Amino acid sequence: MWNPVAPEVVENPFPFWAWLREEAPVWEVPDAGYFTISRYSDLVEVSRDSETFSSELLAVVQRDDSGRPRLQKTDLVRRPQARVLGVADGEMHARHRRAVGRTFSPSRMERMSNLALEIAERCVADFSDGSEIDAIEALAIPIPLEFMTRLLGLPLEDRPRLQAWTDHAMCMAGGLATAEELGQSGAETLRFQAYLEERFEEELAHPGQEVMGDLARAVRAGENTVGGLERWEAVAVLFQLVVGGIETTVGLIGAAVQHAAQTPAAWSKLRESPESIAAFVEEAVRLDGPATGNLRRTTRDTELGGVRLPQGSTVALLWGSANRDATEFSEPDRFILERSNIKGHLGFGLGKHFCLGAALARMETRVALQALVRVKERVTLAVDTETLRHKPNLSIRRLQSLPIALG
Repeated sequence: MWNPVAPEVVENPFPFWAWLREEAPVWEVPDAGYFTISRYSDLVEVSRDSETFSSELLAVVQRDDSGRPRLQKTDLVRRPQARVLGVADGEMHARHRRAVGRTFSPSRMERMSNLALEIAERCVADFSDGSEIDAIEALAIPIPLEFMTRLLGLPLEDRPRLQAWTDHAMCMAGGLATAEELGQSGAETLRFQAYLEERFEEELAHPGQEVMGDLARAVRAGENTVGGLERWEAVAVLFQLVVGGIETTVGLIGAAVQHAAQTPAAWSKLRESPESIAAFVEEAVRLDGPATGNLRRTTRDTELGGVRLPQGSTVALLWGSANRDATEFSEPDRFILERSNIKGHLGFGLGKHFCLGAALARMETRVALQALVRVKERVTLAVDTETLRHKPNLSIRRLQSLPIALG
């Protein structure tokens, strides 16, 4: 029987997902206390019914000491911060999205693409022909890290700390950490929270033009407005934006560069037809996107795919599996730029909780590829594909490193 949290399954989940779609599309994980949902049509149904399938969680999935998955109640979900943006529903979720939604709109991201391209070009300017680099450290991390720091209005000199805190936050949420790792990351996450609170208090006095300034103005207006943001909400939104805005884009840039580098014909195509980069990014999201899954909770007794889900059930939505569903995508395990439904994937979710940063991740990944193809005639993997490893995490898929050779 499959073990969803076994290291070999986390590293290569595709055979497991294929088994789920074929044999148990709505699967009650044995002795674990939660269900997985793996087919495209079922995930669409769930995503469009946020009243039945709530994002406000009462428990999380964690690997236990025996190496098996367990649903565990946690004090974290009882804190107010656990009802913010991506883990909130109803009016609270709507208020948080309104506070920052315009910033992350596709039109705003396009207007800011020159800044992202400038960062990407600075990165690739240091790449000399004939050398080997780690594309994660040299490209995939620096672009979203600097861009998000600037966009939010945080000090640029704090980038190393922000990246380290993001790593700790992902460890806390990844479901695979040991008790010792959870303790260390929990302490660092509290330091991160204190840092954001301090920065935000400074911003309240003199709001700037960046996202933190927008949130400060929303809080100041909310003091005399029903439904305005409270200070703790603004800080919690900032927390999610830093972590989500950096780590998921690191994963997507890494996946896109990997697919381009491991197929010489693909790299030639991008150089000859730069207009194909946008479609290339979409197919990278579908085939190997960073958001592989997240959790929902049923608010009533319901049924899905012929399986009864009692009220209070926790379900894992496997976006990565849905994106390889043969009923929706022909030859689903192949990278095909000419797909008629190239944007039909669920790599950014669907419905009210569609990823707020989708336009940002698309734009940053596109400019990363643009910067590379403009100056490098050849980019190839410097190691065998089979040796690449991803950071252990149940919800976010991103490479630990990506050695590439530059021509």
